Amino acid sequence: MAVIEVNQLSFRYPQANFDAIHDLNFKVEKGEFFCVVGSSGSGKSTLCHALVGLIPHYFLGKINGTVNILERELTQLSLAEISQRAGLVFQDPYNQLSYTAETVEEELAYGLENRGIPRLEIQKCIMDVAIKLGLEDILKLSPLSLSGGQVQRVAVGCSVILNPEVLVLDECTNQLDPEGINMIFKLIRQLNNEGITVVMVDNNVERIAEYADHILLMKDGKSVALGTAQEVFSQLNIANYDVGIPEYLSLTQEMVSQKLLSTSQVTLRETISEIRRHL
Repeated sequence: MAVIEVNQLSFRYPQANFDAIHDLNFKVEKGEFFCVVGSSGSGKSTLCHALVGLIPHYFLGKINGTVNILERELTQLSLAEISQRAGLVFQDPYNQLSYTAETVEEELAYGLENRGIPRLEIQKCIMDVAIKLGLEDILKLSPLSLSGGQVQRVAVGCSVILNPEVLVLDECTNQLDPEGINMIFKLIRQLNNEGITVVMVDNNVERIAEYADHILLMKDGKSVALGTAQEVFSQLNIANYDVGIPEYLSLTQEMVSQKLLSTSQVTLRETISEIRRHL
């Protein structure tokens, strides 16, 4: 079942003389870990905003085509209705904060309180999310006193606590160190395994190759390639799009040439454990 359907989607900001995204067509299946990669200015953030209804409900401009989530067209839904289906984690986690909450606990409760959820139910939701994201020890701390990695987990929690079926993440690992990046990817994989459909924009090609079911490569607002990690990163001209080539791919090719790996193992994810075994 397709949870997201993007059909001939184009969007142009006011006063711009070109489309930020142009004629995009793709589907994301239920439970999929779908990743979007591309150079700066390729339209990735604009696409994220379109997937959660900020375009056209908040960012104005000329839009063509449609975005459907769970078989409902987003222009026919309010932002409140869309938020019950899809959540967004911003590139800068501090943009996720309400700046009205004195503690992480209050920050997590903010969205639920706006929905009029009973207090006892809110407290249960907070504890469930805190345990899932490892936030139990910082619930009483101010969000502004936390490390970057902690704020990022809180930002994810603010979206996850609203129980969306789709979670969209816009380059949320950019400001993290390698340990923080690893933590966030594992966290998102855990949420994905629990049934949340994930759309993640990121240029950490090593992690993308490991986690993604399918990848959309964008350039100048357009779709350049769509497929598995193997299909997208194996393109001969991938370097022309300012996207790195995963080390896993070069290792895979070298291991195949040395007959350490069968060519029947066609996806990068399937080869990772085997590659690590030989390292």
